[in-house]
Amino acid sequence: MKFLFFITIIFLFAACNGSDTKKGEIIVPFDSLTHRYYSSINEKKYVIIKNESDYKKLWDEFYKDLDQLPIIPEVDFTKHSVIAVFMGVKNTGGFDIKIDKITSSGSKLTVSVIETSPGVNCMVTDAITKPSDFVKIDKTDKEAEFKVTSIITDCK
Repeated sequence: MKFLFFITIIFLFAACNGSDTKKGEIIVPFDSLTHRYYSSINEKKYVIIKNESDYKKLWDEFYKDLDQLPIIPEVDFTKHSVIAVFMGVKNTGGFDIKIDKITSSGSKLTVSVIETSPGVNCMVTDAITKPSDFVKIDKTDKEAEFKVTSIITDCK
């Protein structure tokens, strides 16, 4: 009877696995470094940064036109890599970009990005925004493929 109970439990766990990863994919954990709505980066951009010099160059571009300089998060590039995504110039508030999930399979990383836009009935600020998101992962030499999902917020 105990054997049947354990088999049933194992079957339930296997059947209820909520993972939406494909076979052979591994979820890559990440830590948020910064998430902002204002920067100096005007174009849509998705990058993986693997060294200090590229990181500094990106941050120099990130805050070149800002009045208040953000604190640059420290990263040890002997242990970590950074992934950054930029939504580009938006004429109002209500826009956002966020790294949702990162998976690894073979020689590549897949970075799932969610871009949110305000619906027509949403009340938003008239300020120009340039949303961005930076995360840190364990050191990798893999190239990244970015998969973007666009969501429009429904404001009634």
